[in-house]
Amino acid sequence: MTTFNRKFSLVLVTIMAFAAAPVQAVAEQVVVVFDVNAALAQSKAGKSMASQLESQLKVVNSEAQKFDERIVGEIEKLKEQRSLLAADALQGKVEELRLEELQKKQDFGRRRRAIQAGGQKAGQEVLKVALEELAAIAKERNAALVVRRDAVFISSPGLDVTKDVVSAIDKKLSSVKVTPIEVKE
Repeated sequence: MTTFNRKFSLVLVTIMAFAAAPVQAVAEQVVVVFDVNAALAQSKAGKSMASQLESQLKVVNSEAQKFDERIVGEIEKLKEQRSLLAADALQGKVEELRLEELQKKQDFGRRRRAIQAGGQKAGQEVLKVALEELAAIAKERNAALVVRRDAVFISSPGLDVTKDVVSAIDKKLSSVKVTPIEVKE
């Protein structure tokens, strides 16, 4: 073999080695998929949080409904008393009811926002644990990339680590407390 052929062969082998290296590196990369919303909804802490939010909002909504019924009753009484009251006295009572209704509706809105803010804070606690556990699982599986489920069109079920993360969350955090947080307006 001539010197030229040897050099050419060496160059050709080197180029082929470099060309094959990235393909092998890509083939060895591990990707996992994680569904954040499912993890929050399926974990014990997430279910606890949702239950607390529902019951707290139910109380506020029940109070709001009772208030609305009382206001309707007061309006009916004023309609009956319309002929007995002076126009300015009737107008004063109507204005009182309107202001009370406005104030109560604002109060109910504030309470709902406080409950929702408390739910967001509790959700962040669950999410923090979920991300810690996700990082541990990704490291355990030697994952080079973690992708959100909602960013993927199609993936192999074996890539989805959501159930593993939910299981890990449940071991670390079985519930969170939802405490309403006053929201500054």
